[in-house]
Amino acid sequence: MPSFKTNLDLQQNQLLNAVLQNQPDLPQNPVEGQLYYNDGKHTAYLYNGSWWMPWGEYSAGPSPTVKQYLLNILNPSIKLSGVFVRLFENQDVVRIDSHFSTSNTVDFIVECRQSVNDPGFSLTDRPIQAVYEGTETTAFANSYLPADYWLYLGIIQKDGAILVPVEEQPLITPDPEVPPIAPVDGEILGLLTITITCVTR
Repeated sequence: MPSFKTNLDLQQNQLLNAVLQNQPDLPQNPVEGQLYYNDGKHTAYLYNGSWWMPWGEYSAGPSPTVKQYLLNILNPSIKLSGVFVRLFENQDVVRIDSHFSTSNTVDFIVECRQSVNDPGFSLTDRPIQAVYEGTETTAFANSYLPADYWLYLGIIQKDGAILVPVEEQPLITPDPEVPPIAPVDGEILGLLTITITCVTR
C-alpha cells in the first residue's frame, strides 16, 4: 500500500469514492483535523485538537448540537456515588472517555435515572474501567437519554467473584462455585476524570 509522507495537493479536484479509515478504536497520536469512522458505532469522528467529536450530521446546523459532561473525582472510594448532571433535552450518548491519573484502575457505572433516589438503566452493557492510559467506551446498552432524567455515577469494586455497585446489589451474577468476597472500603489514590459526549435529538 503506498504511503505519502507529505501533503497531497489535488488542486481542487474531487476525491472520488473515498472511504474514511474504519476501525473499532481511536487512532493513536491524532492531529487536529484528523478523521476516522468507528465501525462499531457507525459514526464518523473529527479530532479537534483535544477530543474526538462526532462528525457529519451531528456537527451540521447553525447551533452546536454536541454536549459534553465532565466529572473530576479526587481519590474515589468504592462507596462514592451520586448524581452529577440533570438533562434538559433528549440526547444520545456517542462516547464515554475515562482516565485515571495513576497506575491504579477504577471501575464505575453510569446510570440514567428518572429520579435521583430510584435505580435507573446503565448506559453500557458492562462496567467501565478508567486506566492511566485513557480509554473510550464503545459498547452501549442504552445510549438514549430522555429529558428531565439524571446522570448518576457509581464506583464499584471488582474482585474474582462479583461486581458490587454502591447499593450492594450484584451488577453481574457471580459464579455459584466461587465464594463472594466482601467489598473493601477504601480510597483509590488518584484523580478520576470522566467525559460523556452526547448529541441532542
